[in-house]
Amino acid sequence: MMSTYTIRPATLDDAPTLAALGAQTFRETFEAICTSQDLSDFLAAAYGDAIQRTELSDPSRPAIVLETEGRPVGFAQLRMGHREPCVPGQRPVELQRIYVLREAHGRGFGAALMEASVEMARAWRADVLWLGVWEHNDKALAFYARHGFREAGDHVFQIGQQVDRDLILVRDLS
Repeated sequence: MMSTYTIRPATLDDAPTLAALGAQTFRETFEAICTSQDLSDFLAAAYGDAIQRTELSDPSRPAIVLETEGRPVGFAQLRMGHREPCVPGQRPVELQRIYVLREAHGRGFGAALMEASVEMARAWRADVLWLGVWEHNDKALAFYARHGFREAGDHVFQIGQQVDRDLILVRDLS
């Protein structure tokens, strides 16, 4: 069931919001498979306010925020100019993050963020949208498959001392 929502560009003032959303959604997804120390170390390195402010200051890393009922429940962030060796295309764009709080799953918000992310990538004339996803995140893998992504390769993803395998998925935009 689709709920009423708005999607807007993130601003520097959203840095604390994105830091909190990123940390919470990452914790919701991975706390069962990580030690608390590994997870804490990773979250501190990846989602602090200062880190988000730096990323939002970079014009090649724009983000969008999805709000419903007056509060943010998800966001997506793209990254231009970065690719893995297995990613095809002349102008690929990475979907670095697409996160929706667990409490807001099943309401169409992920699909809305994906559609908006695809539109942004196409506006930059990207020919491929790509992302990395943990090989055992079945829910995310099914979501990406529904949105036209296919496997192109893999890479190592480290959470503290824990080393995991992420699949690299690509979607043709041409």
